[in-house]
Amino acid sequence: MTSGRAVERRRHVRRPAADLGWLEAARLRPGLGVVLVDLSPGGALVETATRLRPGTKTALQLTVSDGDLRVSGEVVRAWVSAIGRERGILYRGALRFDRPMDLPASRPGPASAR
Repeated sequence: MTSGRAVERRRHVRRPAADLGWLEAARLRPGLGVVLVDLSPGGALVETATRLRPGTKTALQLTVSDGDLRVSGEVVRAWVSAIGRERGILYRGALRFDRPMDLPASRPGPASAR
């Protein structure tokens, strides 16, 4: 018998992009602009108009007020998140980092990477 609740298997707490006031922009190597949906020390969820393929090695570059943070990883899941007349097809991709990253402490500022 199941309780109907999903078992939480994540190792790290996800932080929505709206809570990352220190974040100015996000890109995937090789220069692909993405919208950061959420971020944890172990991975990220991103959205882009470019198709992402599971198994692809990449690096996420986060632009912050005092420089850039870069972490390498792999696309572990990808799917079509929206189809629209104005914006076309949007894809979401789940990234797993090769090593956990240290996230900056929360501080006020624009969350323009959304």
